[in-house]
Parts: sequence; structure tokens; C-alpha cells
Amino acid sequence: MSRSRSRLSLLTLDSTPAAVAGARRHTTQVLECWHARLELSDAARLVVSELATNAVRARGGPHGFTLSLVLRGGSLLVQVGDQDPCPPRPRPAGPDATGGRGLHLVDELSARWGYYRTAPHGKVVWAELPAGSDPGRSAAGPGTVVDAGQPFLPASPPSGPLPSVSPPPVSPPSAEPCG
Repeated sequence: MSRSRSRLSLLTLDSTPAAVAGARRHTTQVLECWHARLELSDAARLVVSELATNAVRARGGPHGFTLSLVLRGGSLLVQVGDQDPCPPRPRPAGPDATGGRGLHLVDELSARWGYYRTAPHGKVVWAELPAGSDPGRSAAGPGTVVDAGQPFLPASPPSGPLPSVSPPPVSPPSAEPCG
């Protein structure tokens, strides 16, 4: 049995609504290059769309947000980092609500998800999707695609117990009001 290589893609985007579509396009192209299953690509595009939308709505600042895709073994790790230290909070959404379903969708599509804070401020929201494998396909293309202008984001959630958004996380310090 051969061991498959980990694959990494990092992309920095501006905090604009158009960047969400760019993040989806990038995800589709990268997963095509990696010969990922269509089902994984569809789920990943939805998760990226939701997390990127939240990053754009957060205090993106002049640095925008970062999208990281890591395909390793049997899973795809999607990470979106922004400059807002406030944790993601699922909101209740009634049948007529126009928003509030994004993190619920992420929860349904991923095996697990959460967030962690980054220094000196900011956070990374991550979701792990089962990737499966297609043994008939070869792993063509480069093993790593990196945006050299962006500092490397961790390629996996922190080790040990993972931070979770359910139950709601501890409130941030009062100097960083979160709404």
C-alpha cells in the first residue's frame, strides 16, 4: 500500500464580497488538480463559501483573509483565517430568515469543525471533511501550492482536545467586544 502525500494550498483574499466567489473557484480548481471526488468538491465549495462569507463579514482589516486547503490521508481540512478574534457563533434561523444557517451547514457537511485563536489577534475557523479516495486516479500535479506572500497557517487544528463552538466558547476579553 503506497502512502499518499499531503497536499497544501494557501490563498490570501481581500475582504470583499467578490472574494467569496474567488475562494469557491480556487477550491474547485485545486480539488480538480488533486483529482478529488466530485462529492468532496461540492461539499468543500459550500463549506468554503460559508466560512469565507463569515470572514468577509468579520473585521477583515487591510490583510483580508486566508484560505488553506490541506488534503491528507482520508480528509480535507479547510481553514479560513481572519483578523477578528471573536469566535464563530451559530445562530438560530427561522424558516423565513435570510441568514444564520451557514455554520449549521458547515456542521452537517463536516466530520468535525471548530476554531482557534491566532497571535497576536484573529482566529482560524476550520472544518474537516472526509475525502475518501479513488484508487484509479494518480496523484498528478504539484504536492504543494503556496502563496509566498502569506505567513503559513497551521496545516491542522491544534493537537489535543479541539476547541468547539458547541457549547458556546468562552467570551473574549472585554477589550475585544464581540457582537
